[in-house]
Amino acid sequence: MRIGPVLVLVHELDAAYGALAHARDKQDWAWTRRELAVIAGLHARLRETEPSTVIGAAHQLREAAALLPRSCRVRPADRLRRIAARFDNGDRHISDLVWLRHTLQALMDGAHGRPGENAACLIALALKGAARPVLLYRSVSLPALEHGMPARRETLG
Repeated sequence: MRIGPVLVLVHELDAAYGALAHARDKQDWAWTRRELAVIAGLHARLRETEPSTVIGAAHQLREAAALLPRSCRVRPADRLRRIAARFDNGDRHISDLVWLRHTLQALMDGAHGRPGENAACLIALALKGAARPVLLYRSVSLPALEHGMPARRETLG
């Protein structure tokens, strides 16, 4: 099974943030600048990558929530985080998808200004990943033959 591209980017971001912390601890400012550039590039790639799983969509919703301002009375960022938590568990509710589409339209129409537009790009990608059907593969076992005898045939008589 392939790993979703968003999950790979999130893993790379975690590693880059760890390297950034290490560079700051060592007070190596050239290394710090390089790690900041790597992190900026990874965030840019995350904003362009369509998730292939619901878990990848959850990561993008959390990223979108981080972009929205905290000062507004209505806190869409909190709801985005709650939906992301449900997506992490594999739970997709129609009401969440409807709310995400409504919020996406509001953000694209200018709610919350430029940060809202940036968050809208991530929400649009997350919706694509969350709306994908989940495929389950199950094996089918044949009925066990009793005493090595072939299955009985019914005859019409």
